[in-house]
Amino acid sequence: MHPERGVDAVPVVFALDGRRIFLPIDRVKAKRTTRLRRLRNLEADPRCVLLVESYTDDWEDLWWVRVHAQGSQCPAERLADAVSALERRHPRYTEPGSIATVIELVADTITGWAAR
Repeated sequence: MHPERGVDAVPVVFALDGRRIFLPIDRVKAKRTTRLRRLRNLEADPRCVLLVESYTDDWEDLWWVRVHAQGSQCPAERLADAVSALERRHPRYTEPGSIATVIELVADTITGWAAR
């Protein structure tokens, strides 16, 4: 959380494994460091929310899912599975070394809505 602006909302890519959600900290997109603020935020307070939505001009097809979760850096014993899940969903991550680390979210509450 930022002292002036409050909660940081960050767009992410992810992969699912049951109630676990994996978010990569990658080396594919340019950044100054892989020690991102989101990691420090989760160390200070592991509560987080992931909002996934689908927009279309046909409002009958709108939907969203909100996941309240506990987040942390993925433990070493699950890191290979997390990277594999991310590689399957996002082929750009198959290049060796493209993922620096992974954030693991463990879902507490899942809610959603759909127009249909």
